[in-house]
Amino acid sequence: MADLADRRRLLTTAREDFLDRGRTDLRGVPGHVAASWRRSASSGVAPQGVASEYHSGLDVGSRLVRCARPSMEQLAEQLSDIPICVALTDDRARILSRRDTASGFARVLDRVYFAQGFGYAEGAVGTNGVGTVLEYGESVHIVGAEHFVDTLQSFACAGAPIRDPFTGRISGVLDISCLSDHSSPVMHSLVRSAARRVEDDLLHDRGLPQQALFDAFSRADVHGRRAVLAVGQRVVMANSPMQTLLDPGDLEALQDHVRFRMLRRDAVDERVDLPSGTRVRLRGTAVTAGPDVAGMVATVAVLHEVDTPAGPRSRPEPAGRRTPAWCDAASTVESALRAGDPVLLLGERGSGRLHLLTELHRSLHDDGRVVAIEADEVEAEPAGVAARVLRADRQPVLHVLRDVDRLSPTAVRAFVRALGSAADGRAPGTVAATASAGSLGGVGRAAPLTAMFRASATVPALRHRGPDLPALADELLAVLAPDRDVRLSRDALRLLGRHRWPGNVDELRDALVTALARRPVGTIGADDLPASCQSVPRSALRPVDEIERDAIVAALREVGGNRSAAAAALGLGRSTLYRKIRQYGISV
Repeated sequence: MADLADRRRLLTTAREDFLDRGRTDLRGVPGHVAASWRRSASSGVAPQGVASEYHSGLDVGSRLVRCARPSMEQLAEQLSDIPICVALTDDRARILSRRDTASGFARVLDRVYFAQGFGYAEGAVGTNGVGTVLEYGESVHIVGAEHFVDTLQSFACAGAPIRDPFTGRISGVLDISCLSDHSSPVMHSLVRSAARRVEDDLLHDRGLPQQALFDAFSRADVHGRRAVLAVGQRVVMANSPMQTLLDPGDLEALQDHVRFRMLRRDAVDERVDLPSGTRVRLRGTAVTAGPDVAGMVATVAVLHEVDTPAGPRSRPEPAGRRTPAWCDAASTVESALRAGDPVLLLGERGSGRLHLLTELHRSLHDDGRVVAIEADEVEAEPAGVAARVLRADRQPVLHVLRDVDRLSPTAVRAFVRALGSAADGRAPGTVAATASAGSLGGVGRAAPLTAMFRASATVPALRHRGPDLPALADELLAVLAPDRDVRLSRDALRLLGRHRWPGNVDELRDALVTALARRPVGTIGADDLPASCQSVPRSALRPVDEIERDAIVAALREVGGNRSAAAAALGLGRSTLYRKIRQYGISV
């Protein structure tokens, strides 16, 4: 008992030194706990109390819940003499199910919101046996003062990850929680064993499409030497060579690409460029279950410059051509330009519509030229603009009419009338147009405008192109800082990946301009990015909120991230600063 009391005092003192004095030398604190405390503080978790959010609409009857039920009931039976709970969460730390052995303890758990529907992510409630498992990637046993938040320090929790048996990714967490006085290392062993049983049940729980995909995957993996990937609508399988061949970001991008291809082709044999710059050869065959496509099974090999091409080499593609929606848009536009058909490109402002048209036109015509025509020009002189477009027909010049959804009905009618000399009344193949997504879907003035084109596509917003970000950022840096040795650190890329990018690619360019002003050469770190990238707010910010957020970010940078010192410099209480850090999603 004396040893336990000494350990509790050591942890309590270390935590106070960390929170109040900013000390990072946490001697005597387990490494995974110390790392979790740092992550919790960086996420703005307030140490005074639990701030768990409720999530409605969770799938509490999912395959994971169904397969975990027997193991949860067995654990509850094994520990029925102790007031404990067995909980199951999804891969975002949201509680899907809970089994209690004592009603009194259940009420205690409810008071700290450890209940179905509530989230226990580490970034929300600090170090705990659910969220820390997801961050750490391994099982943990968090006891008493090891918790980051005060109100959880009377508890002990042992959590273990439940991994998808096909992909190795964490699908959820199985957790045993009790009061710290009842804690035992045996609980850690029990929850690990139970998590393995759930994984076995997941392996054997397959419907007809999954069974067909699993059978095809097993046949392709019969020797176990090649990297084999199977992708279905809701399941992914990868053998050991596949899991070690690519980094997680590349593997996710490749899965998205296969999922896009499997609904459009029976077989593929192609090169694929991945976000890290790695190029692979993908050979796959679609798998059917009755009339439906169950998925695609493919072999994957990393290509090097000496490899023999899988087929004729195509012209250079626009940078960042990774996500399925971007690939679909690029494919549609390229086909239209190659065929000489006028094309309409939709998307949010700043999403790269003009850039995509320019790159594809120049990839098809070495001497190609693109002329952008603003909506104001068409509005002022529709007949004159139409005459310029018609004169350029049969030349490698592409006229792009920008933001045509802003044109008045009068300008639209005049422009369409002036193009009447073109074949069948449509625009010639030397013209393309851009418009906001959803702006031309109705009738009325849009009808004569949309009738001018033979093809259309939608460019996805940057927030929907996560795998493209590294390549896009590198491309922009090459343009903004030519002949300079400059790159983004992993932390900087992580921050860029978290941002919502309401201004799309234009906003990304502005962020990199700011970063280059602070770090003209070398490795751009997270601190070099503008304050807008340092936070992920839960809702749109008012101008006054943006000013406050920027002041907090500046203060934190000035004191090296020490929250107590930043609070003093800003004239705020520490708890107020924690709340605002969380409110604005600041990650300095």
